Amino acid sequence: MREDGRDMSASARANVALAIPELDAGGPDRVIHELLCHLPRDRFRLTLVTHRAGGRYYEDLPDDVERVVIGQGRRYPVRAFARWIDTARPDLMFTTLRMNLTAALAQPLQRHRPVLVSRQANAVAADFALLKRRSLVKHRIAERLVRWSLGRPDALVAQSRDMGDELARMTGRGEAVHVIGNPVDRSSVEAQYQAQAVRGAPLAPGAPAIVAAGRLMPQKGFDVLLRAMPAVLARHRDARLAIHGEGPDRTSLEALASELGITDSVVMPGFSDTLLATIAGSDVFVSSSRYEGFSNAILEAMALGVPVAATACTGATREMILDGETGFLAEPENSAALADAMLRAIGADRSTLALRAATHLDTNFARASIIGEYARLFDRLLDSRP
Repeated sequence: MREDGRDMSASARANVALAIPELDAGGPDRVIHELLCHLPRDRFRLTLVTHRAGGRYYEDLPDDVERVVIGQGRRYPVRAFARWIDTARPDLMFTTLRMNLTAALAQPLQRHRPVLVSRQANAVAADFALLKRRSLVKHRIAERLVRWSLGRPDALVAQSRDMGDELARMTGRGEAVHVIGNPVDRSSVEAQYQAQAVRGAPLAPGAPAIVAAGRLMPQKGFDVLLRAMPAVLARHRDARLAIHGEGPDRTSLEALASELGITDSVVMPGFSDTLLATIAGSDVFVSSSRYEGFSNAILEAMALGVPVAATACTGATREMILDGETGFLAEPENSAALADAMLRAIGADRSTLALRAATHLDTNFARASIIGEYARLFDRLLDSRP
């Protein structure tokens, strides 16, 4: 029995809250959803904290997950967050995305201090570099805030060794950094694909169908992908590229496709409710990112046995894609190298590649293993709490 009267014996369940701005369709959203669905109930009582109710994954939560909405309409609901912490008194708070900074800013306002674990969704330095090109003032403010906030949690979760090393350097707290990848269950991905209404088909009969997906923004490097397409079309003139997603760069990407003379070979259909089916029916999935945290799209394409061509950018991509074995890598920002990786993927033995990818995923990123890593981390942190 602790001094505050709460029973923390081995038979008691710890109150664990997971906070994210919303639980919709993003990569971090999927990871939070996986944790809420599969963390062991005999050890944890789970609560989801968001700014907004609703969303793709929000509507698919188990009934035993409590749902709390705080600070609706605010990007950083610091006071509301602190009030909820003092009222609900969770034992452990797990945050990601903007909730990382919200939780750090709320700490001085709280009477109750749960164990705080923050998961970084992207490579921090790369995020800073992109922001610096947009606004030097915003970059300076954001960098100071983020660097300060990284010192507040009891533990930091990085999605890759790259990111773990970066966080250790930035904080000087290597002992607080834990590298845990994203989970995948191949049978679940296959079931989701089968449940979707239509199977993705090649964009033209017999033509290589190339698919990419993500927010249309500089991080995703779709401009590099478009510049790679003429070299692919020189070898496969009937090849077609579909870039799924929306974002601020749509107009500039459409203009670039026109400038390159490839508009007849490229479509940008926006968001898709049947993306897994489209990926499964494609010949190549491409990730052209300048940097990533951990691409769930790559993970799912590999789980579906689709050849992947990807930039070897900062993040977890090089841990998922072993060049020539589980996929094909290209130097970031290099359209010629990306075109070569795409051509190698088009010509690959799909069945051999799929078998190697499946083995690699099951060994390193299986859902049960990753969820177990999180559960053990939470247990250790709770056990070491004063």
